[in-house]
Amino acid sequence: MKRVRSFAMAMTLLMSLSLMGCGAAGGEKGQSSTGKSAVSESEENQEQTRSEDTVKLRLWGGVPAEAGPQASCDEFNKLYQDKGIQVEYVRFVNDETGNMKLETNLLSGEGVDLYMTYSVDVLSKRAEGGMALDLSEMMSAEKYDEVSYLGDMAKAYYINGKPYSIPTKLDKYGIVINKKMFDDAGIDIPTEWTVDEFREVAKKLTHGTGQQKVYGMFWNSQQDLSYAMNFIAAQTLGGDPMYKSEKESNFTDPVNVAAVDLVNEMMNVDKTSPSHTDSVTQKLSQESMFLTGKCAMTIGPWMIRSIKNTDEYPHDFITAFAPYPVVGKRKYTEGGYGDLLCINPKSQHAKEAWEFAKWYAAEGMMEVAKGGRVPAYNTYNSKEITEAFLNGAENLLDAATTESVLIKPANNYAVPSITTHSAEIKKCYTDEVEKILIGQESTKEGMENAKKAADKILQQ
Repeated sequence: MKRVRSFAMAMTLLMSLSLMGCGAAGGEKGQSSTGKSAVSESEENQEQTRSEDTVKLRLWGGVPAEAGPQASCDEFNKLYQDKGIQVEYVRFVNDETGNMKLETNLLSGEGVDLYMTYSVDVLSKRAEGGMALDLSEMMSAEKYDEVSYLGDMAKAYYINGKPYSIPTKLDKYGIVINKKMFDDAGIDIPTEWTVDEFREVAKKLTHGTGQQKVYGMFWNSQQDLSYAMNFIAAQTLGGDPMYKSEKESNFTDPVNVAAVDLVNEMMNVDKTSPSHTDSVTQKLSQESMFLTGKCAMTIGPWMIRSIKNTDEYPHDFITAFAPYPVVGKRKYTEGGYGDLLCINPKSQHAKEAWEFAKWYAAEGMMEVAKGGRVPAYNTYNSKEITEAFLNGAENLLDAATTESVLIKPANNYAVPSITTHSAEIKKCYTDEVEKILIGQESTKEGMENAKKAADKILQQ
């Protein structure tokens, strides 16, 4: 019995020593006191190294993150996680203050790798001011051909013959219409109309007084004073309504005068639109006017994301679209390319920024299409774009006019070809238009003054 007990004790001791030996052997292979294996530590170290090596880009844009840009960036981050590139979206408000903030950061070289520019005149200013990278070298090195994706119109967005951006969005705009108000008034959604016909429709749709007044039109002039020229006159004059040539402005052209006069007369004579003064002092917006039923028409369908956002802007009417009214006979379709994606020349990661830019233009736009932005590149399926555009708003957007006015490509866009001092020339125009709209001068006087100021700049 003693012998059995001694044998058992010996076996127990032997097993204990054996287990201790295993523990020691395991420790030699890297097991930590917490039980973490050498393999997991190695993986953790690799993950840490990968994180340290990952390039983190910052993309600045004027569209709210929740309207598609964040989802697009999230998609990129998943695809490029193992390639060592990640992108963070930073929202800036696309107004004077927001653009000044962006440009301050661009010039300082801090916090911006890529960014969106929303007009050619601003792109020209940034390219000439050292705030946008010339993409020629990168395109040439890869034999990257924008024309194969965008057609010959791609070159219309070059500055001084060089590409400083990748156009990512097809800009097709038109008048935004409350279909119920048109139906109630017995007015068909027009497929073509003159400025005179447009003015008469606005009169028919205007009714009420004071706080109960419903306007036929809201011009949104507090946001931009150049709509008459860019959206109406351009349909007759083409993509360079500001210029007769690189040395002479075109503000006194009868078409430009008629377009400004239309806005002025509707605001201050017909009273079918809020005045410019009211728009500024009351801080009106397309959302506060159109989506609350205070106007039947407005100027810009870039508010698609707000139309879809019924939590913030509750409404149940259908929104339709029509081409902009034309002075005389239409020669061009208002539209072209927008959301001009630029790289900061001071970015430390221009190569990686270029990778993102190519991906976004060719593959990354479907999420922002849901927010109302139509991809410019021909790499997308048009049916899928329409479905994404209408997604979640089938009962809020008129499908037929949405597709015909905003999505279906045209072949006669009014695209710019002259960018000489464009930001300064545009300011000559908007300064005088504001004086016209607040009654300080007549349309004729204002446009003559704009031409004098612009010609002086162009002829320096």
